[in-house]
Amino acid sequence: MKRVPLIPILSLFLCFTWFACERVRPDIDPEEVGISDVPDVIVFFPPNGPGDNGYLDKVLGAVSSFSIEHPGKVRIVRTTEENTDTLDADLLIQAVEWMIMSDTHKDTTLAVFVGSEFKDILYRSEAPEGRAKILLVEDDGVGAPEWLHTCKIERYGACWLSGAMVAQQRAVIIAAMPDDPVLERSIEGFKKGYGSIKGREVDSVYYLANDYKGFTMQKKARTIVDSLQIGNDMWNYCTVFPLAGAANIGVYNGLHEATCVQAVGMDKDYSPVSDNIPFSINIGIDSLIIDYLNKWHDARILPKRRVEGLGSKYIDVIFNEQWNSLNLFYDWEDENHEFDLGFIDNELKSEFWKMRYAMFIDKAMEEEKAYAEY
Repeated sequence: MKRVPLIPILSLFLCFTWFACERVRPDIDPEEVGISDVPDVIVFFPPNGPGDNGYLDKVLGAVSSFSIEHPGKVRIVRTTEENTDTLDADLLIQAVEWMIMSDTHKDTTLAVFVGSEFKDILYRSEAPEGRAKILLVEDDGVGAPEWLHTCKIERYGACWLSGAMVAQQRAVIIAAMPDDPVLERSIEGFKKGYGSIKGREVDSVYYLANDYKGFTMQKKARTIVDSLQIGNDMWNYCTVFPLAGAANIGVYNGLHEATCVQAVGMDKDYSPVSDNIPFSINIGIDSLIIDYLNKWHDARILPKRRVEGLGSKYIDVIFNEQWNSLNLFYDWEDENHEFDLGFIDNELKSEFWKMRYAMFIDKAMEEEKAYAEY
């Protein structure tokens, strides 16, 4: 095995926060079962999580659940804001090997990198020397090195569907940062869906920052939501489509004082947070991670490339049955003249969104398939 320089390795660990999933089942004594110092799985989190109350917390929950059933088999590493930009790619892979190997012992370990923040680093790296496998989450694997495994939950179709569903009124997008491939695909999907109704365009795309710090800028996201409140016009309200990770919390907090602003829930069901959330896009990344970890633990199975999208069990739309409980939104434009006339001049309920969903779901799946082929 290639020797890893000590000084760079020490520098690397100063840039990492390392902690183990220490929770164990009460019926298992680690000393009796002989827990190995070599983990089955090492999970690398980006600087902005966990703690986003959404996607990354779901990943952490899945990893924690797995670790309870398999004590001592998981290690978690959280990177800092600096090292995802400056860390040498080969050094990162060497560090993974150093964590799990010695001159006399090698084991097959899965290193999971959660987030597109790691894409450039891993794509630049050379293949691991040992038997460690590397999985990059949130990547479609197009152009990836042969040794790198990838998986992602495709959001394009769900975002297209959301855009079409809310296209009767004004809409804005609040995103963490520009040029992030996952965010840009989601933005494009929402815009295309929104534009499918009479060629409409969203009012604005707000970027919270120029880098990954935007994922934590809750105060700025809240300020943008506050600025969207124009008087008390229930016939000219605005829908926010949030794509900002933990900063989405600022969006949802702003809804508590808004009378003509609503927002789509992102990553999980946000119905309990506000009645101004008509529906949520639920991303089943926790189920996907559990599926990967169980298959790895049981049979060392690791697909080369896996993409799950609209129509799979890993992404769906959850409707808020309490939406518009205060009768803030009504008299929507019926651009397709296909709705029951009883809705006109009446306050709307969640059934309205279920009708919109039924209208556009098939088209959204077609658009996602066409986008993937393109």
